[in-house]
Amino acid sequence: MVLKEVKLPPKSKKLAELVGIILGDGNVHKFIGKKSTSYMVRIAGDSVKDKEYLINYVKPLCDGLFGIESQVHKHKIHNEMFINLNSKLIVEFFESMGLTCGNKIINQITIPNWISTDSSFLKACIRGLVDTDGSLYELKPHWPGLWQICFTNKNQQLMGDFRDSLIKLGIKCSNIYNYPDGVKASKVYITKRSELRKFYKEIGFSNPKHQNKL
Repeated sequence: MVLKEVKLPPKSKKLAELVGIILGDGNVHKFIGKKSTSYMVRIAGDSVKDKEYLINYVKPLCDGLFGIESQVHKHKIHNEMFINLNSKLIVEFFESMGLTCGNKIINQITIPNWISTDSSFLKACIRGLVDTDGSLYELKPHWPGLWQICFTNKNQQLMGDFRDSLIKLGIKCSNIYNYPDGVKASKVYITKRSELRKFYKEIGFSNPKHQNKL
């Protein structure tokens, strides 16, 4: 089998942000067939709400980091869009930093140590996480003018590390809210205006659906 020629990037803020994106709405796949094995890193999003983000930001980010052309696919039925990186070397690259193939929740995949120990990398990774698994909204009708960031995920290890990362970066947030039924994803909120300003100034958003609201 001839491997695609890819460049493996050094540790950087861009790579850290991509790791956050994958931890949020991505996955690392290895499909073992009878005759061959295929490898893919896939990032998913809403084909309407996240289209601009996926095509104009995530795809160029992937292409620039690895030097190959990622593929864009839209689900035939559902409002889903995917950015695919088909490469064994790229899959092995992410596996080497702890993003193993398979179910992220079962495997409890979380922020790699090389990111969590560097504040600039950590800010970029948090941005990738919030751009994918986060939401920004105004607390209408009860508190007009008051906004809130909510990060949602079912991976308890990642939720704990996400909250700890915010605190490490000096951004106050809520405790982790776990639903009693254990089915719905857990949540962490940033609500105070001072903390929202700090998040926006020091971390910010790359996803236009968040940027445009502010």
